[in-house]
Amino acid sequence: MLTRNYNGVQHTNGVNGTKAAEKVAALKTVAAETSGLAKIELPDGNPFTLFRQWHVDALASHLVLPNALCLSTATKDGRVSSRHVILRRLEDDGFVIMTDRRSKKSAELAENPAACMTFLWCYRRADGVTVNQQVRIEGETVELTPEQVGDLYEREPLYCKVRTHLCHQGVEVDWDEHKKKHDELLQKVAEGVQTLPCPDHFVAYKLYPTMIEFYYAHDSFIGDRIMFLKKGGNNWEHTRIAA
Repeated sequence: MLTRNYNGVQHTNGVNGTKAAEKVAALKTVAAETSGLAKIELPDGNPFTLFRQWHVDALASHLVLPNALCLSTATKDGRVSSRHVILRRLEDDGFVIMTDRRSKKSAELAENPAACMTFLWCYRRADGVTVNQQVRIEGETVELTPEQVGDLYEREPLYCKVRTHLCHQGVEVDWDEHKKKHDELLQKVAEGVQTLPCPDHFVAYKLYPTMIEFYYAHDSFIGDRIMFLKKGGNNWEHTRIAA
């Protein structure tokens, strides 16, 4: 290591000089990065308005399943389970999903109607901005009547209707036997020997939210969060909270 003094300032070559160069390079890297605060712009005081805006944007993006959501349920003694399902209908006051009445989620909703839905939308906009959005929805679920959801079943594609008749959700199966039953059922449908009417175990639930929380961030900007709490009727209060 060689040390010299130039105009009263000590300069060092060798190991310490290398460390100094690394520090300069690190500072340049930090200077090239950016930071900021993302901001959620509220169109009005109703969380459903903002949800619909975000939902429309997600549908227009390149996401494969923009209607996918994580549904969390719990037993009456607090054992939580989660799974992904599809949003089947968005209404002015709630979110509709459907499932098998014989499923674990249905059993848990029967003894504890409180549930939580979480949507996650991460995509790149046409202008190159990377969008990260999450919506958490807590509330109470209500089982809908067959009359309220008959149209949902009728709109299902063939494979979903076949699944509804073939699968007893959560029950152990032998794959080969399951495949055989599937092929036999499909053949009967194709020949017109059997139809696939809406079965009794087809059920739909609507979550009426009491809390909706929005999270938004983009690129290297720190996220913004707004939490809406229902205060009765169609009245909501919202608070901005730290990410």
